[in-house]
Amino acid sequence: MPMRLSGLMSGMDTESIIAQMVEAKKAKVTKAVKAQKSLKYKQDAWKDLNKKILNLYNKSLSNMRFESSFIKKTTKVSNSSVVSVITGENAMNSVQTLKVDHLAKTGFLTGGKIQLADWAKGGELTGSTTLGDLGLIAGESANMNITFKDGRDTERISVTAGTTIDSFVASLREAGLTANFDASNGRIFIASKQSGADQDFNIEATNVAGMEALSALKLNYASVTVTDAEMEKNIDNRVNSLLNSYNDALAQQKTLGNMLKKYSGKVGEVLKVNGVKFDDLFDADGNLKEMDAETLEKVEHAVNVVVKDAQENRQPNVVNDLQGWTAGWKKSVAAIKNVEDNYGAFLKKDANGKTLVDSDGKVAWDETLDVRAKVETDLKKEIADQNALANSLTNNPDSANADLPKKTDGRDSQITLNGVAYTSSRNTFEINGLTLTVNAETAAGEEVTITTEDDVSGVYDMVKNFIKEYNELINEMDKYYNADSAKGYDPLTDEEKEAMSDSAIEEWENKIKDSILRKDSTLGNFASEMKRIMMEGVEVNGKQMYLSNFGIGTLSYFSAPDNEKNAYHIDGDPDDDSTSGNADKLKSMIANDPDTVVSFFTQLSKNLYSKMFDMMKGVEGVSSSMTAYEDKKMQADYDDYTVKIKELEKKLAEYEDKWYAKFAAMETALAKMQNNASAVTSLLGG
Repeated sequence: MPMRLSGLMSGMDTESIIAQMVEAKKAKVTKAVKAQKSLKYKQDAWKDLNKKILNLYNKSLSNMRFESSFIKKTTKVSNSSVVSVITGENAMNSVQTLKVDHLAKTGFLTGGKIQLADWAKGGELTGSTTLGDLGLIAGESANMNITFKDGRDTERISVTAGTTIDSFVASLREAGLTANFDASNGRIFIASKQSGADQDFNIEATNVAGMEALSALKLNYASVTVTDAEMEKNIDNRVNSLLNSYNDALAQQKTLGNMLKKYSGKVGEVLKVNGVKFDDLFDADGNLKEMDAETLEKVEHAVNVVVKDAQENRQPNVVNDLQGWTAGWKKSVAAIKNVEDNYGAFLKKDANGKTLVDSDGKVAWDETLDVRAKVETDLKKEIADQNALANSLTNNPDSANADLPKKTDGRDSQITLNGVAYTSSRNTFEINGLTLTVNAETAAGEEVTITTEDDVSGVYDMVKNFIKEYNELINEMDKYYNADSAKGYDPLTDEEKEAMSDSAIEEWENKIKDSILRKDSTLGNFASEMKRIMMEGVEVNGKQMYLSNFGIGTLSYFSAPDNEKNAYHIDGDPDDDSTSGNADKLKSMIANDPDTVVSFFTQLSKNLYSKMFDMMKGVEGVSSSMTAYEDKKMQADYDDYTVKIKELEKKLAEYEDKWYAKFAAMETALAKMQNNASAVTSLLGG
């Protein structure tokens, strides 16, 4: 708004004069703004009411049009701990007998308690533990198949000594099983994803390394069959892997010795304190000697002291070089000992009869001796031992040996209903409209009685719910229509609100909103049509029947609360204080004459549904489909007000500017007259 300085020459309060002159035009703007706000209140009230109308229309009223909605059954069982029942629409009234022969089971493999290899004892068993840490020989691929009883494709898994437990478990999951490693119990748990015989699985090794991997993981419950061709490959692989493991261990020991030498000063100082000379750890060729348990313990202590000091002084290179030194040494010693103890006689010897280590630091098989025959004998014995274990587990399924795996086969459930046996992969059966979920097997000689009958309470509750929703809607309609007049209350302008408290503003606006649909013709017509349909009744078997024939009616005019005079009450309804003491006629008729009840309420619902649809089908340019009020016309009127208000505000501003311009011209003229008068006076010597 521009700054105006007026009345300087005339001394007139032009601001007040102009404000009075434009008051009439400003009143037109205010009137339009208030009319638009009133319309907005009306739109909001109708939107809320329309939601409630549609809620009745789309839910309980819509359902009650169909006879199928009244077909309600209920089922009781004599022993709910054995079976639970869901009653479907097609269930028959009956009394049946049930025996649960056995429950379904999920194929489940509980692994035995996993043990670290001897050299790794004292370490922690985690998901990062490798199969090599469990004793699997490096250099061979361990293969196994996962087969399923339902005939799906066989899943193949291959692991090596470097495979971690977590990685193996992930492979099981990818193959279609549920699997988990429980580090706290040191076991792997494996299950089929669903219960039933067809969902069962087996994990079987396809080569000797696979058998040894399953044995290391304590999952070796199944027998093993290795073909002659596969056995030849297994023998060759084992001969090579044994020699490689020996030579790798020698190389590792060389590296470990060099690491000690690299930090001889620090390690030697700690060893000296414990009575060990650093140089005494090495032979004449500079290689680490074999160490007894006491010496190894002192070396381990010295290494740990140096590593801890390096960590505190932030020397990562030292930590990386020496951390895990003892474990590496023990692993290399174990690998060499394994070959020496079982196949040392087949290695080349020096003149003193000791295993010959050549200039490259490696050992080799004595080609004059048949190491393959020895390996073949050992592998065949491993297979025979595994098959004997598998046979023992099969013949003694209840064995509770914690070191052994236990496989529970998947199984279908079986029940006998009315003398006929049924099976299911789950513990759920769908039979003749009933869904039976069995939870326990019946005792010897026990039969569970299953009784299915009409659900009187279910039908009663459906009718009661419809009456409740109808009452809530019709009461609110009456409340709006019969509201007290808000004459003298117009929507507040921003200027008017500034002079009032928040509570006063809220009270004022609520007064307007509560009465916004008072005597609204659209509302009155809609409510009247609903009331008419409910009062007219319908013809059943040639007889005109009304809600009152079913013990449903309104209260007397004088006993009904305000705006609840068109609400219906059910005689005998325990939740209704007004009619709870009356005889329950509705429930009696549902039990004794259900066909009449169904015929009456389906027809009544159809009539009301059809009438409501007709009143909400929409009119082009006036109302939308499924809308009980003139929403399109109201929105158009609201938009018209927006345009009208802008035009009135523009005219008001132009009118004000015109009068300010005129008064400004007057002030200018007065200023000129004043200047001229001063000049004349000056000439005359004034």
